[in-house]
Amino acid sequence: MKLYLVRHAQSVANTEHVIACQIPGSVLSEEGLEQAEALADTLGDRGISAIYHSRMVRTAQTATPLGRRLGIDLVELPGLHEVQLGDLAERSDSDAYTAMDDMAKLWNRKEDLEFARPGGESGRQVIDRMSVDLDRIRRRHADSDGAVVAVAHGLCLRTATHRWADGISLEFAYENLLPNTGIIEIDVPADPGRRPRIVDWVGLGTG
Repeated sequence: MKLYLVRHAQSVANTEHVIACQIPGSVLSEEGLEQAEALADTLGDRGISAIYHSRMVRTAQTATPLGRRLGIDLVELPGLHEVQLGDLAERSDSDAYTAMDDMAKLWNRKEDLEFARPGGESGRQVIDRMSVDLDRIRRRHADSDGAVVAVAHGLCLRTATHRWADGISLEFAYENLLPNTGIIEIDVPADPGRRPRIVDWVGLGTG
């Protein structure tokens, strides 16, 4: 199975520089809606058989054009949502962004996965819930020769993907941010005893 993990298209919160981590979150901007259509162009001929998204509005909106084009119903999964950042939620000040970056560094460079913002979740909790849903996708489509898409969020993908699948380093994932509609391509073996492998990280290869 081929798995494409996609960061959502540009949201209104992205344009306003708001840390919009609360569910259901921000809708897509006009540019984001155009990006979602372009994503459907990119993935429309890759043999997609299922499309998943998080509980947040912007991921469902990102996935909708692809689902409509292919005649596939979207499926919401409970654990693909953005990192819950507690006291940083809905802030747009530079101190909040610095604190978020510091947390990402602790998780993804120093591997201090127990750290959490006040009222937020730890890196370990993010990895665990993301892995549950990625494993769920794998079980559902293990014997498929086709491809599956899951639309999620930047920080949770940068934190969990390279721990669920081999192929890139912690440093590479930390240094290479995911742009809106950026795609992580993963080969997922049918054999559950073999680990998935990242084969491309948003067009940068695997470092």
